[in-house]
Amino acid sequence: MTEVGHDDPKRAAVLAAAEGVFGRYGFQKTSMEAVAKAAGISRPGLYLIFPNKEQLYRATMQGVMERAQLAMEARFADETLSFPERLVAALDALMGFYVETQVARDLAELLENSGPQLGPMFGDYQERARATITDRIGALAPPALLDRQSAHDIMDLLFSAGLTWKSTARDRDEFRDRVRRAVSLIFPDTA
Repeated sequence: MTEVGHDDPKRAAVLAAAEGVFGRYGFQKTSMEAVAKAAGISRPGLYLIFPNKEQLYRATMQGVMERAQLAMEARFADETLSFPERLVAALDALMGFYVETQVARDLAELLENSGPQLGPMFGDYQERARATITDRIGALAPPALLDRQSAHDIMDLLFSAGLTWKSTARDRDEFRDRVRRAVSLIFPDTA
């Protein structure tokens, strides 16, 4: 059996369908049949791409996490934005998606409670995101602003608050507003 390439359109369609199905039903209640149906392929066809549900789940969640990381990095790289705007946009790209829809919120909960299925993948993802945020704060913040606190401390505060706000904000606008207010409190002279 040959492995289907990562740039295969069928594989991409399966992963997109699996994201919605896993988000709706969770890992335990999702069947390969349900994913195949959502992707518009046969169950045997699905097994040719992913030999089991665990591999399908890992690939699906890896895609979710990678897209969020890349979106966050793109916001930090946007030179048309001020430093505070980059910070708000980056945190929104990383976490804001999980505020908007029920499926997105379900995916966030699924990611946070998937230790047995994902192993260290989710923890590694969070550490990579935290390291990126720390690095970008250290590189982009005006040096005088980092005299009072370290880039790591600022990241830790904003990341921890963001995790809470993505679960408690009514909508994505409220999430962004909370992040914006926190950034302006930490960096009052840059707003």
